[in-house]
Amino acid sequence: MAFVNIGDVLERAREFEERLEKYYAAIRDKTQDNGVRLLTYYLSRHRRHLQQALDGMDAKVVDHINKVRLKYDIDFSPEKALHVMEIRPTEVKGNELLQAAACYDQELIGLYKQVLEHPLSTEAKVFIETLIRTEEKDIVMIKKMIAMDYF
Repeated sequence: MAFVNIGDVLERAREFEERLEKYYAAIRDKTQDNGVRLLTYYLSRHRRHLQQALDGMDAKVVDHINKVRLKYDIDFSPEKALHVMEIRPTEVKGNELLQAAACYDQELIGLYKQVLEHPLSTEAKVFIETLIRTEEKDIVMIKKMIAMDYF
C-alpha cells in the first residue's frame, strides 16, 4: 500500500476542478443562453478557493501540511455524482449547473471531512476546517441562486 499525504488528496481535487473548468468553458463557448454563459464564469472561479486558502499561508506551513501522511487513502470520485458532465455543453441548463455545483461542494466537504478523520497537526486541521467552511459558504450562495429560480 502506497502512502498518501494531504498534498496528494488536494492534488486530486485540483485536477478534477481543472477538468470541470474546461467543461464550463465548453458550455460558455457553445451555449446560446446568456444566463448560462454568465453562470459558467461564476462557477469556473470555484477552483480558486483552494488556491486562495493556500495563498494566505506561509510557504513552509503549506509544504508541511501537504506532507502530512494519512493513515489510508481517501476515495475521491466526484465525477460519479456530477452527471451534468455527461450532458452536451449546448444542452445544459442553468439550474442543472447550479445543482451540480452544490453537489460538487458537498463532495469536497466529504473529502475534507475524511481527511479530518486522520491524525493531523493543529495547522493542518485548521487549514482543512477552513476549506470546509469555505465550501459550506459556497453552498449557501448556490442554494440562494437556486431558490431565486433564475433558470
